[in-house]
Amino acid sequence: MRKKVTAGQIILLIVLIILAAACLFPLALVVTASFSSEISLIQNGFLLIPEEWSLDGWNYVMNLGTQLLVSYRNTFFITIVGTLTSLLVMSMLAFVLSHRDFVFRKLITMILLGTMLFSGGRLATYLVNTTIYHLKDTMLILCLPTVSAMYVIILRTYIQQNITDSLLDSAKIDGAGDFRIYAQIVMPLLPPALASVGFMVAIGYWNNWETSYLYITSNSKMPLQLLLMKTEKMIEELNRSDIGAQALAMMSEMLPSVSARMAMLITVLGPIMIAYPFFQRYFIQGLTVGSVKG
Repeated sequence: MRKKVTAGQIILLIVLIILAAACLFPLALVVTASFSSEISLIQNGFLLIPEEWSLDGWNYVMNLGTQLLVSYRNTFFITIVGTLTSLLVMSMLAFVLSHRDFVFRKLITMILLGTMLFSGGRLATYLVNTTIYHLKDTMLILCLPTVSAMYVIILRTYIQQNITDSLLDSAKIDGAGDFRIYAQIVMPLLPPALASVGFMVAIGYWNNWETSYLYITSNSKMPLQLLLMKTEKMIEELNRSDIGAQALAMMSEMLPSVSARMAMLITVLGPIMIAYPFFQRYFIQGLTVGSVKG
């Protein structure tokens, strides 16, 4: 028997289609702008179907050559290492906080929640990392694990809902310690929560430009976001200077500033856009778990 489609469902579907189109429309403009000629963008602005197609913007990005490949390599390395270490630290903390008989559970939870309201400050953090830990211009500063109170709560809630106390007690009776319980019982049951949290953490590492902007000075350690910023600033400086303005006016094809920006943006967003559909199911499941029980 076929289910009857109600008017409310039809209205909801129409609203969702409109919202999806509103989200996809700017992305479509960015993609078409990257394949548009500079003159067409200056004269007509952003169009879904440009009057004149061109690969000048992409050629400008490809001319970055080796540096683009190096920045891609650094960004992948930072994202993978940072995400794995962050998941390890947060899952271990969540496992500890899931024990209702842990003496310092409330104290650590309050301290963890306090980090959502207060921080040491950017200047203090910079001074500590550069003068005490000597992390200036190192890859380690970009890969340091991050601990988010929200993600820890999501993992803790998932552990409490899917791992019963009787299972943990049985393992302890058999002689298993906390590390063995964590490695052989908790971790095999955590992949859905780790996938959802890990995707959000990975996006944070992939889009992180501020840390590299403050600490990285050598090109060999430059991630993709910092390369995008430097390319953007170089184009802006050329446009602001008298020579750059004349060159842009007289030889716009040699400096496709707008289309090059859009092409660089697609270059940065491409891997995340490709990976998102594979993690969407776990992403929604993780958010639902975190909202059921705090």
